[in-house]
Amino acid sequence: MKLEKISNVQIRCTLNKTDLINRQIKISELAYGTEKTQELFKDMMAQASDEFGFEADNVPLMIEAIPLSKDSIMLIITKVDNPDELDEKLSSIPQQNIRNFKKKEVVENTNKDTTENINSNLKQIIYSFKSLDQVIQVAHITNCLYNGINSLYKDELNNEYYLVINKSEDSTQAFVGLNGYLSEYGKKIISSNIMETFYQEHYDIIIKDKAIQILSNL
Repeated sequence: MKLEKISNVQIRCTLNKTDLINRQIKISELAYGTEKTQELFKDMMAQASDEFGFEADNVPLMIEAIPLSKDSIMLIITKVDNPDELDEKLSSIPQQNIRNFKKKEVVENTNKDTTENINSNLKQIIYSFKSLDQVIQVAHITNCLYNGINSLYKDELNNEYYLVINKSEDSTQAFVGLNGYLSEYGKKIISSNIMETFYQEHYDIIIKDKAIQILSNL
């Protein structure tokens, strides 16, 4: 179980196959609050308290769960100071990022070939951002998900940043899952094969090929 502090109100927990096997937990169970998952959550919060001073007693929490593969999952845990804000935060999460794990497991087992064909058609995604700080925030969150080729461009005239992310052979699952996080901070751009060529000719290139990897260290 790997814990990382994103901010004073948010942590990230990555559970791999070994973590789940040791606790005899299936990914699908995380959506239902079983006794085993409740025990996992208690241990997780105790570790977060010891390592980061992340205290969440009597504080509402929002938990986002993103499967990284069939046997691993990432949990984003956010403290919500005002419970009234919870519905607003949930409504801002794209629908593709809200998952029914039991249903997803069935889909993967019965329609695996169809899913792979759909994902293979998606070669590149582009998002625009109003500030470099937004891009840095995204980089910190997505660095553990994605390690492919991606570049950052800047439109000086409109003071906008464009992050161009390409799919690599070993990042198909993570590549599809990136959309949920990127859309929380930026705006998705309808892309084509010539879009990045246009950026290269008309905009300043800020970081080539390793934008997320480099910005995540800032």
